[in-house]
Formats: sequence, C-alpha cells, structure tokens
Amino acid sequence: MENAKNVKKVVAVTVEEHDEVARAFGAALRQEPELLPASLPPQVVIKPNLCDITAWETGVTTDPRWMGVLAREFRAVRPDVRIRVVESDAVSAYKHYRSCDETFERLGWVDAARAEGVELINLSRAETMEIRLKGVPSPVRIPQIFLEEMFFVSIANLKVHGYTRMTGILKNSLGLLADADISALHPYLSATISQMHQLFPPDLCIIDGRIGLEGHGPIMGDAVRMDSLLVGRDALAVDEAACRLMEIPVQEVPYLRRTAKDLGREFGEFEITGELRPRKFAFDRGGGHPAILTKFASRRLHENMAAISNRWIDRAYRFKREPGAFMKSAISKLTRSR
Repeated sequence: MENAKNVKKVVAVTVEEHDEVARAFGAALRQEPELLPASLPPQVVIKPNLCDITAWETGVTTDPRWMGVLAREFRAVRPDVRIRVVESDAVSAYKHYRSCDETFERLGWVDAARAEGVELINLSRAETMEIRLKGVPSPVRIPQIFLEEMFFVSIANLKVHGYTRMTGILKNSLGLLADADISALHPYLSATISQMHQLFPPDLCIIDGRIGLEGHGPIMGDAVRMDSLLVGRDALAVDEAACRLMEIPVQEVPYLRRTAKDLGREFGEFEITGELRPRKFAFDRGGGHPAILTKFASRRLHENMAAISNRWIDRAYRFKREPGAFMKSAISKLTRSR
C-alpha cells in the first residue's frame, strides 16, 4: 500500500436531484478540498465526452451545464483564467461522421459557452503536430494547444463500450486526437490510451454518473439512472472506481491493464470517500465483444507479419545492390547489440 500521503483519492457523491450538479460538485470539493489547486495557470482546458449528437439525458454525452459549474469554481481561484472546451470531429464506431462544430451547436454548448464567457475549440481545425506513440504503428496528430501550460479537466460518462468493455476518463483522451477517423488505431486502443495518458494526464477527473449507459455502448445502449458523481485527480483511480460502480472487473478492461502496467502500478491503489452504490451493468447482449477482440488481435498479427516481411525484402534488395556496404552495416549493428 502506498504511503497515506500519496494514496489516490476518489470522491463519490450521490446526486438524486439531477438539476443540482453544482451542489453535487460542491459537495465533492468539501469532502476533498485538494481536488482544486490553490492557484491556477493562465488557462483551463476542459475535455467533455461528445461522441455523438445525443442529449446528455441518454447517458451518452456530457451535460453542457458542467461548463458553468466549473467556470465559477475556477474563476473563484483565478478571476482572469482563460477557459477553453475542446473536442474533435469524429467518425463513430457506426461509421457516421460527426462534426464537432455541429455537436457543440445542437447540444447547447455554444449557448452555454456564450453565457459563461468560455471558448469552444474544434481540435480537428487547430494547429497540430505529428507524433508516434510507443506500440502504435501509425503516427497520430495532436493539437499544439496541449504544449501550452494549462490545468486539464476531463469529464467522462459512466458507460460500457463494445470495444473496450467500459469507457471513462482514460479513453476520453482519444478525443484529443485531431484526426476524425481513428479506426486504424482500434486494434491498438490499449497502447494508444496508455500513451496518451502519459502525454496528457488530466489534473481533474469527473465521471458524471447521474445517468449511465448499459447494454450496447458507447452510443446505442440503454440509459440507467445511477445518481452518482465520481471526482478525483488520478485518471486510473477514477476509472477503477467507475468499474466498481458498474460491477465490472478491472481485469476485463484491456486499457486499464495496460495503463496500470505502463505506470508501474497495481490495481486498488486508491481509496473512495463517500458512498458508492454499485449496480451491475448489462453488457454485450449479442455476444459481439469477444469477436471484436479476436478481430483486433488478428489485424495486429497481420500487420506485424507484414512489417517483418517488408523488412526482410528491404534487406534482400539492399544486400543485392550493395553487398559490401550491407555487410559492414550489419556487422556494426551486431557488434553494438553485444
């Protein structure tokens, strides 16, 4: 067990009146005042979960009222703080293109942002840079805004997911990628999520579990009333707490296993303050989840075999063109490896 000073804390708050999200968040802050820092950098960046043009009452997306709740709390700490909400365009798991700008408009985020003096940013239209993630064959584009100093807030929903078993704070980071279509990354979701977390760990993690989504997530499932809010500073701990709330074994979530391994942590290295009221979420009634995992594993194997084959073909051509230079290079590499 970690030193008591370093134990990750997750606050669980019951929210039976769903209009009282501000009161519920205030209760979380009273239980754990260190959720908010004593001082803030010049800007706060908030990443909601806006994976589809579907109202928050369905359990699919983030309630736009969070913008005002958070803006008031952050401006109480630093009145001149710049607050920005970010999201990207996307091609959903069901192959529908989703414009981030249309999503902002139709789900009420534009009106809420105007009322609160908050800036909305479409990351797919922002300045980006290309990077490679360890364990992921294709490069990804990340917005340059994340090179700036900020306090980063991630707001996720309490949902099952057909690809990853559940989705929470850690998976929410995929929405930071600028490319709309990330289907090429699907066989490498665990590695992508873990690497994105190491690059951009949230400073504040909120899972709005007033309404959860069970059955067929992350969009086509069934709304279930959970009346819960989970808040913490550590993404892995908050996602683990969400698994407990949904009665999902953490070992069944591949990206949680990968993230814990990459961070050198064991599951359970956190404590929950407040009342957690678990309910077992229905999942994958059609039995498609194992088939999806098999499909992704098969695609990884195929791509790895193709990469090995291409390397040997390249070596054969180089040896044929310049045998002397090739042998000299090969000997040098063998010597270094020893």
